[in-house]
Amino acid sequence: MATQVIPQDKSVVVDGLELHYLDWGTEGKTRMVLLHGLRGHAHSWDDFAESVCQDHHVLAVDQRGRGDSGWAKDGQYTTEAYVADLVGFCKELSLEPFILVGHSMGGRNAMAYAAQYPDQVRKLVLVDVGPTSDPRGVKRIGDEIKAAPEEFDSFEAVMEHAARGNKYASDRVMRRRMQYSTQELPSGRYGWRYDLVIREERRQGTVAPQSDLWPEVVKIKAPTLIVRGVESDLLTRDTADRMVREIPDAALVEIPMAQHMVFEDNPDEFLKAVQQFL
Repeated sequence: MATQVIPQDKSVVVDGLELHYLDWGTEGKTRMVLLHGLRGHAHSWDDFAESVCQDHHVLAVDQRGRGDSGWAKDGQYTTEAYVADLVGFCKELSLEPFILVGHSMGGRNAMAYAAQYPDQVRKLVLVDVGPTSDPRGVKRIGDEIKAAPEEFDSFEAVMEHAARGNKYASDRVMRRRMQYSTQELPSGRYGWRYDLVIREERRQGTVAPQSDLWPEVVKIKAPTLIVRGVESDLLTRDTADRMVREIPDAALVEIPMAQHMVFEDNPDEFLKAVQQFL
């Protein structure tokens, strides 16, 4: 039986903001930085990270406002702010050119970083995300965030809520996702573990429109793998095909039995596709 790998909890401070990350090792191997999506966290990548950490030094980051990282004092949750955090993170760890993997919002941040700092990215994996997003998926995610209760009576109530939008992910995966997405409150109830400014912007309709990253992707030099869930409502096939044409060295793989949460919905096929690319 394989020995379970336990990551180390670490953090760095970038411009006064603490960024927590999970260091999976292995020292001396090529670094791989993992960026989660809008409602994700560093632990979103646990299964994938454990599978690839023997051949790579994996670093899974809690981006600002999520997990155990600090919240933005100025409420800035823009692509520019996330990219600046990543720049500072890389500087603090003295990262040489590394593999960058991003899902959804984290993929947008990865795209922008790879375009602005092309020589820093050895390879790029973009998971179910494009320079622009399908309005259907944007609306679904916004509606889910707006409809979510602020608190729950128990963790099982959290799980019941999460199950409504889940089609393929296993109970084990969903429990881990929600374990790190929520926290027990002093009252004994459960609340969300991310900065609620992120939710309130969507409830109030004040969230800034996503910037169009099409002018940026042509600047990406790194070999790029675009991973799309066949049932995705956020990355259309047309957008993915255009990305292959416009990113200088890009390939597309579609994962069956997967919606937007590709690496949770069909982890085996996702892992196989990424390992073949790497």
